[in-house]
Amino acid sequence: MRDINYGFPALAHRYKVLKGNPEEINESKLVDLSRLLISIYGISYISHPRLQKIIEKNHITHKDFLDGKAEADAFINKQYVKLHQSTLRKVDVFANIVERSADGSLKTNSSWKDIYGNYITAVIELIKENPIISGLVGLIGFISAVIGIVTVFIK
Repeated sequence: MRDINYGFPALAHRYKVLKGNPEEINESKLVDLSRLLISIYGISYISHPRLQKIIEKNHITHKDFLDGKAEADAFINKQYVKLHQSTLRKVDVFANIVERSADGSLKTNSSWKDIYGNYITAVIELIKENPIISGLVGLIGFISAVIGIVTVFIK
């Protein structure tokens, strides 16, 4: 959504061409989903074309979804309902991808290392993010403390 060809600037330009006055959106409020997914899952999280491939990998329905060329053809042929349906489908697809990413169920080609790296801090973050693992670590810490106290009093 960052460039004049496909993003918010393209939408604003298209709206101006249609004699509209687009709302200005502060750059700090914009989210680039493509870059966000790369920062979470790594550069090779899915092959190109990324949107189509992530849809396929996650078995997200693509009914009414038009790619760029098909959208351009639909516009030329004044098939505005098809364009509208494609836009609605894409919004649904984006929401689906965001939801799956947020709940950890998005399927990608990324390995654990791609996402978390080799660093001990990544392991600590993984433990903090997972309530079961963090609970087990806490329980192990508690049991270790009890064993330590008991061995002090036994001696």
